[in-house]
Amino acid sequence: MDDDGLKPHILKGQPMSEIAESDLRSLHEKILVCTLCRLSETRRRAVPGEGPVGAKIMFIGEGPGRQEDLEGRPFVGRAGKFLDECLQSIGVQREQVFITNIVKCRPSEKSGNWIRDRKPSADEITACSPYLSRQIELLNPEVICTLGDTATSEIFRRFGLEEDTIGHVHGRLFLAGRLKIMPLYHPAAALYDNSLRQIILIDFQGLRRVISQTKLTSY
Repeated sequence: MDDDGLKPHILKGQPMSEIAESDLRSLHEKILVCTLCRLSETRRRAVPGEGPVGAKIMFIGEGPGRQEDLEGRPFVGRAGKFLDECLQSIGVQREQVFITNIVKCRPSEKSGNWIRDRKPSADEITACSPYLSRQIELLNPEVICTLGDTATSEIFRRFGLEEDTIGHVHGRLFLAGRLKIMPLYHPAAALYDNSLRQIILIDFQGLRRVISQTKLTSY
């Protein structure tokens, strides 16, 4: 990747928020036409992510699924509907947070006559890594919520935290300097195991406490 293409373009007298918004928009335009890994060969649409540049809470999942690949938006399938429900349960609207994934194109594979989702490979995660780094830099969130094992492992590695399974760390708060990181089960997990539904909702109540304690009045 051309690193110069990910650097900010600062114009004299332009407010920083406008600069960040412009740079984020440019970054997402690059993602839409990216061909850095083989996922670009099978995607319908890349899914950069969405949310306001001033969002203080950032949700990071594993990768787009079938519906996301069709619409070009993150978390718009069944798992996304449950994520919306979880946000609403703590008084947060989807439009107030930024939502993205570790990889920006759908990782999929053939299974008989079906195309199914799969975990992104290490080289696919590496190829997409600069995009996520730049998103985090531009958004400068106060809280990152990782959704599922893949996102948690990648974010823990980035910020020098000891890796562990989502079953052990979900709902707990970790600090990386001033950044707060809260791992959560992926919303899709509740679709396959109904017993996780209540656990996820309880973990979101923990997120509400973090929001309150951090005084994220502009989240």
